[in-house]
Amino acid sequence: MNSSAQVLKLNLLPPEKLYCDFNYWSSLFTQDMQMIWEKGHCVPLKNLPSGISDMIFPYLLLALSDYKLLNRNKLSGIGLDNLLNLWFEKYSLNKNGYFQLTNPA
Repeated sequence: MNSSAQVLKLNLLPPEKLYCDFNYWSSLFTQDMQMIWEKGHCVPLKNLPSGISDMIFPYLLLALSDYKLLNRNKLSGIGLDNLLNLWFEKYSLNKNGYFQLTNPA
């Protein structure tokens, strides 16, 4: 009895060059950001629908990166991935365009 198993090959290695069309992405984000900030006001990031959280994620990374750069002496050796893991559930959106700590319930 011959059984042929299909082999799924998936390359998870990063490409040698990764291009980003910043003009495309910035126009895409600015079209809907005001609505997202207003509808997501005070909603914890972990409770946002996946489509909204996908749109917000780059901004959170930029905010964390800026914070890390401003506090590089205190945060030396702590990567953005660690900050993201530690703080993601602690923030919500503010309709004025920033992330704020959620009130502990």
